[in-house]
Amino acid sequence: MSSPNGTALHVNGLHVAYERDIEILRGVDLVARSAQITAVIGPNGAGKSTLLRGVAGLAPVVGGTVRLGERDVTGTSTEQLLHAGLAFVPQEHTVFPEMTVAENLRLGGWSRRHEREWLTRRIDACCQLFPFLSARLHSPAGALSGGQQRLLEVARCLVVEPSVLLLDEPTAGLSPAMTADVYEQIDELHEQADVTILLVDQNVREALHLADHVYVLAMGQNDTDGTAKDVQARLDDIVRGWMGRKGSGADI
Repeated sequence: MSSPNGTALHVNGLHVAYERDIEILRGVDLVARSAQITAVIGPNGAGKSTLLRGVAGLAPVVGGTVRLGERDVTGTSTEQLLHAGLAFVPQEHTVFPEMTVAENLRLGGWSRRHEREWLTRRIDACCQLFPFLSARLHSPAGALSGGQQRLLEVARCLVVEPSVLLLDEPTAGLSPAMTADVYEQIDELHEQADVTILLVDQNVREALHLADHVYVLAMGQNDTDGTAKDVQARLDDIVRGWMGRKGSGADI
C-alpha cells in the first residue's frame, strides 16, 4: 500500500508524551518511500525508538499524524495497524524459545490461523527469504543463535505480508559475527521482498550502508535528513553536533 506519489509511510509533526510535561518527540516529520529502506539515526535519547513505538501505536501520540499510504492511522491500535499492513519488530527479543520455529511463525498469522493453506504458503515464502529456517522448523526456537532468533522475529512479522516493516535496533546485544549476518539478511530482504523498511539503528555506518534515505534525530526533533550518500558525506559534522549534547552516544 502506498500513496500515488510513492509514499508508504508519512509522519507529520509527531508529538509523543508519556506524561503531560514529559514530551519525548516534538514535531517529528518523516517520509518512507515505497520499497525503500529509510533509516533513523541519532545520539542516545534522541527519540528514535519512541518514534517507532508512536507509529506502531505503542506510545501515546499527543499531536501530529501518521499516514500509512493514503490512510490516516494516527492512534490506531497495533492489531488494527497489522491488518492495515504495518508490522513492528521491537528491540526486545520476542521469540518463544520453548516453541518450535514453525509454531513461532504460525503465531505471525494468528489472525488468519484457520486459513491453513494460506498460512502454509506464507510460511513457505518466509522460509524462502530466510533459508536457514527450513531446516529448523521443528527445532525449539531457543536452540537458534541470537542472530537467527532476530531473523525469526522478522520472518514472523512477514507472514501477513505487511507493506511497511518497522525494525528497532535489530542487532542489539548480538556478537559482531551475528550482527554482520543480520545486516546481510536485511539487505537481501530489501532486494527480494516488496516491503518498505523503517530502521532504527545505533550502528550508524551499517545504517548508512543499508538505507536509501536517512533521518537524523536529536533531542526529540528532526536534525537533518538526506540520501544515505549525502548524510555519509556530512557525517563528521553531524557527529560533532551530537558530541556537544548531553547523553550522546552511538556506534560509528
